[in-house]
Amino acid sequence: MSSTVANPRVRKACLPCIRAKAKCSPSEHRSNGCQRCMRLNKDCTYEVIAKKPGPGPKSRSRVRQLEQRVESLIDLLHAKNTDVGPTKKTTPASQIVTPESSTQTDTAPHPSPRADLHRLWIEAANFRALDPVDAGLIDEQHSYRLVRKFQESFIWSFPFVVVDTDGPTLRRQEPFLFHAILTVTAVDTPSIQHGLSERFRHEIGRMVEYGRKSLGILQGLLVYGGWYHGFYHPASQQLSTVVQLCVAMVQDLGLSSPVKRRPGKLWSAAECTIFNRAKGSLVEKRAFLGTYFLTAVFNHAWRKTTTLSYTRFLSQCCAAFQGSSVPSDILINPLIKANELLSRVNEHFSYFDIDNAEIRGDIILEMSTSSFLAELDRIRESIAFDQTLKSNTTLKLLIALVDVGIHEICLHSSLWNPLPRPATNSQSIARLKMLHRTMEAVTLYMKTLLNVSKSQLYKLGLGTWSAWFYAYVVICKLVFLEENERLGNTNVDDIPEEINNLLPNPLAPENAVSEDTHDPKHVCQPADCSNPGWNALAVTHQYGLREISEQFTEKFQHTLSADDAPWIKPREDRDSLYTIACLHHVMFHGYKKRLQRHQLAMGLPADRSNVSSSAAMPMANPQDHHSIDQWQSSQIIPSESNIEPVGGTGVLPFASFMNFDSINFDGFTMPASALPMQAGEDMFGDWMWNMAMDDFTMPTL
Repeated sequence: MSSTVANPRVRKACLPCIRAKAKCSPSEHRSNGCQRCMRLNKDCTYEVIAKKPGPGPKSRSRVRQLEQRVESLIDLLHAKNTDVGPTKKTTPASQIVTPESSTQTDTAPHPSPRADLHRLWIEAANFRALDPVDAGLIDEQHSYRLVRKFQESFIWSFPFVVVDTDGPTLRRQEPFLFHAILTVTAVDTPSIQHGLSERFRHEIGRMVEYGRKSLGILQGLLVYGGWYHGFYHPASQQLSTVVQLCVAMVQDLGLSSPVKRRPGKLWSAAECTIFNRAKGSLVEKRAFLGTYFLTAVFNHAWRKTTTLSYTRFLSQCCAAFQGSSVPSDILINPLIKANELLSRVNEHFSYFDIDNAEIRGDIILEMSTSSFLAELDRIRESIAFDQTLKSNTTLKLLIALVDVGIHEICLHSSLWNPLPRPATNSQSIARLKMLHRTMEAVTLYMKTLLNVSKSQLYKLGLGTWSAWFYAYVVICKLVFLEENERLGNTNVDDIPEEINNLLPNPLAPENAVSEDTHDPKHVCQPADCSNPGWNALAVTHQYGLREISEQFTEKFQHTLSADDAPWIKPREDRDSLYTIACLHHVMFHGYKKRLQRHQLAMGLPADRSNVSSSAAMPMANPQDHHSIDQWQSSQIIPSESNIEPVGGTGVLPFASFMNFDSINFDGFTMPASALPMQAGEDMFGDWMWNMAMDDFTMPTL
């Protein structure tokens, strides 16, 4: 029994005693038996138990393992440095690898993966973010003034990055965020802003290369993405990359879920100062909510599915700012709620894939719209009693945008006619009401933006300007709704007539007017006047759309003159609204050409749109078709026939390649010969117009 006691893996009681549930006492006469087995003359055997896995030797703890790894890396690096010294002196000239020789031979030596790992380790340890002041990109005092400018005014358009320190402290502690703030606020000096933006993009690449992750880097990316419209270009759009970097960093930093302390865990990445952050702070919550806000803006602007869902934890983060001492935090809750509602509207109606939408039929569409409008009214009521919220431009524009997004469903005729039926241009009364409600909401958005001062325009964020472009596309869709639907239901026998409507008539001048033009009885003879409830010319004059567009042209006069062509000014001379002005130029140019062609097809003077709409016009009642017909006829005012051709180029060359009504780039072919500069510019504008009208998105080439 002494052997069993010495061996802890053997049970103290023998198997016969265990089965009999009897007491097992060691025998004094036998060392390998018990008293009961000797008395009963039984074999006394013991069960050997496998050893349970337990903790390893405490002498090799995790801290000791880390110390040994660091020591081994230091020794290996020291040995590498000592080996490289004499090798450089004894290397023959014939073995020296140059860039030319390395491209000519396949046997050139390549650094080993271990050497690359050591190089990255050393460079990452010595990594320093770029200081724009030390790099000579901007004056020191100028940079500090821009930081104060961001704290005082820019924060009210994007309240998710709050800087509560002065310029020198921010420059020393968070150089990447400091660089981002200077990049978006240097709007008064385009050349300096261009230099800052170029170097900032390089800094983003360095952060990705060396795997740098911190809350300050996330805040810098949010600031850059929040005003990305100043750096947007259709041919080099990188906002999707910036948004995905923000989402990935939120996941890596653990900001998208509540912090959970795990008992018994010896160490973590945060405790080893790999990530220097304070757990669960309001700064983290702002960054998380800012990432959701920027993601929602991008998804709506480019018709993408949701990449960061609205969760219960995100709602808890919004509630954490109730009673916050930071003044701008009052905007966070309504901004997030409005964007969440807009995201649900996009998902519900499948705006990103309208051909496969499941919500169809007049009754279902009306019920869905009413439900979403009730939620929007609750958001309006929540901000009605706070003067700061009511006067905030960004929030007012966002509320109008949600209203437009809810009613956008009226533009998609395929959802309102789920069953096959004869082609017709008439709409239901419910849809007609929704069309007018959409036009009211979109013109409200435009007029609200026009009331903003020029200096305040530069402080508005990406969400405002991407929504402005979306609103412009919706206006064009509404104006030419009847024509688009007629082309979508064209019969085979009507194809020659439709092609004739698309192409300009080379035999007749553009300002040719029928002698019966001024006869009110002649106005509603074309096919697209068959529905008296919605007419392109009547809608244009009722809501003053031409005047609104001209006011925006005057608004952007300081950055893009009316006589200048878009996208021509050098990059270093463009301010942050130059791209917006170019997009407006393209869209307004296409709108005027389309409206001019529509007027010619109706036999009206081509300058019909120049008539002032300031005269009192009765509001059309969708339920009274007869009164609307009389109102449209009474509003046809004769005008002079001498006009200036739109764009100053007359009939476009290769016009047969362009189609403003239904966009299908599968059959779009460009001629092999080079186009003149002006013709190429017009075709480029037409291409962008078509892309925007087809996808409801800002063009990306």
